[in-house]
Amino acid sequence: MTRKKFYVELNDNVLDNPSRRGFFKKAGGAAALTMAVSPIAQAVGNATPGDARNVKGKLVLYVNGKVYQGDKFNQNWAEAFAVKGDKFVQIGTTEEILKLRQKDTPVVDLRGHTVVPGLIDDHMHPEMCAEQHSNVIIDETSTTYEQFKEIVAKELREHPEREWVFGANLDYLWDDGSNIKMFGQPSHKSIIDAVVSDKPAFFWEASGHAALVNSKALEVCGITKDSPDPVGGHYVKDENGEPTGVLRELAAHVVWEKFLLTLPKPEVLANEQLKPIFSYLNSHGLTSVTEPWSREMYGQAYKYMDNNNDLTVRLTTYATDMVDFATPEMQDLAKQYIYNHKDYTGNMVQMVGVKYILDGAAAGQTAIVVEPYEGTNYHGPWRNTPEDYRAGLHRYDEMGLVVHAHCAGDGAARMVIDAVEELRKKPGNNADKLQHRIAHTAMIHPDDIHRIAENNIWAEFSPVFWYDMPATQIAALDLGEHRIQNYFFPVKPIVDSGASVSIGTDWAVTPANPWVALETIVTRRGPGLTEGPTLNAEKHAIPLETAFWMYTQGGADSQKLGDKIGSISEGKFADFAVLDQNIFDVAITEVHKTKVLSTVVGGQDVYLSSKVENLIDMKELEGKYANQKMTFATNGRHIC
Repeated sequence: MTRKKFYVELNDNVLDNPSRRGFFKKAGGAAALTMAVSPIAQAVGNATPGDARNVKGKLVLYVNGKVYQGDKFNQNWAEAFAVKGDKFVQIGTTEEILKLRQKDTPVVDLRGHTVVPGLIDDHMHPEMCAEQHSNVIIDETSTTYEQFKEIVAKELREHPEREWVFGANLDYLWDDGSNIKMFGQPSHKSIIDAVVSDKPAFFWEASGHAALVNSKALEVCGITKDSPDPVGGHYVKDENGEPTGVLRELAAHVVWEKFLLTLPKPEVLANEQLKPIFSYLNSHGLTSVTEPWSREMYGQAYKYMDNNNDLTVRLTTYATDMVDFATPEMQDLAKQYIYNHKDYTGNMVQMVGVKYILDGAAAGQTAIVVEPYEGTNYHGPWRNTPEDYRAGLHRYDEMGLVVHAHCAGDGAARMVIDAVEELRKKPGNNADKLQHRIAHTAMIHPDDIHRIAENNIWAEFSPVFWYDMPATQIAALDLGEHRIQNYFFPVKPIVDSGASVSIGTDWAVTPANPWVALETIVTRRGPGLTEGPTLNAEKHAIPLETAFWMYTQGGADSQKLGDKIGSISEGKFADFAVLDQNIFDVAITEVHKTKVLSTVVGGQDVYLSSKVENLIDMKELEGKYANQKMTFATNGRHIC
C-alpha cells in the first residue's frame, strides 16, 4: 500500500487552479465578485491568488462555528471571531461578533464547522521535497523495479537538458549488497547503471542518510577503490574494495553537493519548485513550518518569495553548519548564509539558528547509542564530531543563534545535554533565552529525561515513528526490543517533566499530514488501528489536547513567535484552519481522516478545498439568524 507521503500533485487547492474559479462566479453571482472583500471570494472570482491574499486592513467576521482557541492557558471554545487585516481582533459568541457588522462588512458563516489554530510543523524539509518533486519521485513501499526503470526513462525523455538524474525514497540500502526490498534488486550501482549510464544519477534512501548512485556519478566525483572515507561518511565497498554505489552520511554529500550546484536560480526555485510545496502544506492546515537543514540558495528563494508576497506559510529556518558539507563551494555558501543571516529574514521568513547532524539513523547502526548495539561493543559513528558541536555551540550562542542538533541515538542526545549544561556555567551565556535544541528526541536514555527540562533544552519530536512500523522493526534488530519500548519517543515523561516541546513530521521521511501524526502520538498504533501492539502507550502516550497544543502553541514558542501565532487569541496573526470534523468529538482512531476545508494565514486565504463545492448553497442561516439575507462568500455564506 502506498504511503502517499509525497504526492504533491494530489493537492486540490482551488486557489491554484484557475479552471475551477468559474464555479464560484456562477455560485456567488455579481454581488460576491464586485464586493471582492472576502479573501476567498476574491481569489476564486476575479483575482489572482497573490492579489487575493492582500486583505488591506478589512474587517471580516466568522460566525456559527466551533472555534477551538488552543491557547496554553485558555483552551476553551468559542462560536465566532473577527479578523481585521492580518490579526484576530475579537473572539466570542456569534451574537457578540455580529455586533461589529457594518453595512459592507463580510460575514462568513462557518455552518458549524470546527476551526482550529493553524498547525505548525516544527521539523520538515521543504527544500529536499522541492528537489524531489521536481525530479524523480518513487515510493519505497510500492514502486517496483520495472516501474522505476519506466519512471527514469520518462525523465530522460522529457528532460534531456538536465545534467543529472536525481531522485529519492529508495527503501533501506544494505552494506552487504542485499536486495532493496521494494525492487527485489541488490543494493548496488549496477541496477542504476542498467537504466542510465551516460550521465550521473543519484537516489536518496527514504531516510535521507544514505544514497545509491551509478558508476557515472562515482566517476564524476572521483570516487574509486582508493578513495578514503570522508569525515562523517562511508563509501560502501565490496570484497574487492570497489565502491558499490551505496554512500552513507557525508559520503552521500560528496555526490549530492555536485548536483546542488546545478540547481536553477532562486526565482525559478521559488516559482516552479517551492510554491507547489507550500500550497500542498496549506492543504493540511499547516500555516507555519521549520526547515532545520536549510541551504543558502533556498534562503535566497525564500527572501524572493517574501519580497513578492508569495509565501503562504511562515518559515523558520536553520542553516546547515559548514562542517556538514563536503565540498568547498557549499562550505563557503553555508558560511555566507550563517554570518549574513539577517539578510535572509523578512516578514514571513526568519533564519534563527544553525544545525549540526551528530549521527545517522536508528537503523543501520549509525546512531550514537549509550549502550552498545545488540551483540556488539559498538556505539555508532559520529557524523559531526562532539568537538565541532561544542565549539559551534559556544560560537553561535554568543551570536544569538539557536543550535539545533540532530540526535538519532540516546548517546548523541546525552552529549548535547552535557554540552549545554557546560555552556550554562559560562558567564553571559544565552542558553536560557535561546533554548538550544535536540532534534527528533527519538531515543532518550531514561537517566537523561529529567535533564532536558533542567537545562532548558528544547525537545522536538520527529519523525512520525512513534508506533509499530517497518522502520521501528528494522531498528529493533540492532537496538533490541527493550530500547524500542522504553527509550523510543518517551513523549509523556518529557512533557511531564516540564520541558519545552513541539512536533515535526520530518517530511519527506514521513508524510506531512499532521492528522496522522496527532492520532498516532496518542494511540502509539498505526492510523485507524484499534487493537494490536503499541509503542509503550501505557508510559509514553499523551492526550490529544496535549498533542494538539504541541502542534500549535508549542511550535509557535519553538519558533520564538509564541506571542504572535499558535492560538486563536486577540492580537495574534489570524492563522487558522476550517475542518470537516471536530477532532475532539470523533473517536481518536478517526482523527487521521480529518480533511481541511480552508486554510488562512494572516487573514489571507491560502487554501480552499474542492470539497467546498459540495458545501455551498444559497439558503439562509438557521435559528435566530434565519431572516438574514444571504449571498456567497468564502466556504459558507455571506450576510449582507
